[in-house]
Amino acid sequence: MRLCVPANFDRSLVGYLAAHPVAEVYGKLPADFVGGGRPSYMGTPVSLGELADYVDELRRHGIAFNYLLNASCLGNREWGRTWEKRLRRFLGRLWDIGVTNLTISTPFLLERVRAAFGQFRLKVGIFAQVDTPQRARFWADLGADAITLESFSVNRDFPRLRAIRAAVTCDLQLIANHLCLPNCPLQPYHQNGFAHASDGSGGVFLDYCFLRCTERRLTEPALFIKAAWIRPEDIGAYEAIGYDTFKLLERGIPSEAIAQRVEAYSARRFEGNLAELLLSYGFRRPLRRGRLWAVRHFLRPGQVWPWKLRPMLEMIRRQGMLHPIDEMPIVIDTAAIPADFLEHVRDGGDAADAWCERIAADAVRVAPDYRREALAGLADAGRSLVSGELWHA
Repeated sequence: MRLCVPANFDRSLVGYLAAHPVAEVYGKLPADFVGGGRPSYMGTPVSLGELADYVDELRRHGIAFNYLLNASCLGNREWGRTWEKRLRRFLGRLWDIGVTNLTISTPFLLERVRAAFGQFRLKVGIFAQVDTPQRARFWADLGADAITLESFSVNRDFPRLRAIRAAVTCDLQLIANHLCLPNCPLQPYHQNGFAHASDGSGGVFLDYCFLRCTERRLTEPALFIKAAWIRPEDIGAYEAIGYDTFKLLERGIPSEAIAQRVEAYSARRFEGNLAELLLSYGFRRPLRRGRLWAVRHFLRPGQVWPWKLRPMLEMIRRQGMLHPIDEMPIVIDTAAIPADFLEHVRDGGDAADAWCERIAADAVRVAPDYRREALAGLADAGRSLVSGELWHA
């Protein structure tokens, strides 16, 4: 097993990671001219100099750093001389500070980096939506050293996983602990929004997609089980068909949460609330980002009336996003998930959906007050967006 784990740039955590099968740590600056897979406000405040120190600490412990250039859209800026100059300069700086691995989600950028800086190890990101043997071969033929599969749709489709594994010889990676909707219809819009919310352009980003998918999960709790996460106990089943590299989410979570996830998957066992391994929010001590971090990213009076954002920001606070919360309000009880869970879902289909619904009835609990307040807040936030009132005084 090899784990690829998120960076929150806590150097004191590196020794702990090195004591586990962590091969790679991934992350990026909160914003750069390429963009990435999370909005800047979810990132960790870090400078290029601090990144260099962190990469050096990892290297001393035998762990590689993977810098994310994984935006799904580059805004057509990639065809200009200015962008090309910035790319070459930035890649040179990354190499100089010890970055050896990159994650990329657009074909042109992978080819361009391979041509200009062939020394980097290039991994294809999940936003490339590689979910078939044909797509995997396309990226392998372009020169990818590794591919992250579109885990939202393939993690519980073992016939397809076997076919993809047989199609290519490069490394393949699965995301183990996501909670995304199965075959999420919001995904293309969401990932493009993330790309432009982390490219340094300075625009406001209101996460409509997150509002809608969170609302769906709270309305249909079975989606907490239908999401194609991989239990720590089931890692061996994936290794048996040729998958031994697993990416853990999420960037921007506290060190205790990263350590808990690394420990659970390394031990191949976890007892308790599985939501603690899956959610990116709801922590007693969330990662500290400094004073006025949220204000710096959401206060854009030229684009959105600030006072109109208060209900949305209050909803974010109550859910424990960017703010501490006393107790995680969502429970996925591992004791209520049978040992043979994977056997019932590994081939997909209606039977797997029905099985997940039965399991959810016993395993998933959402605190009633939290559910009521969250759904009301999500509905209000959605109305303010759809009605246009955010932009009218």
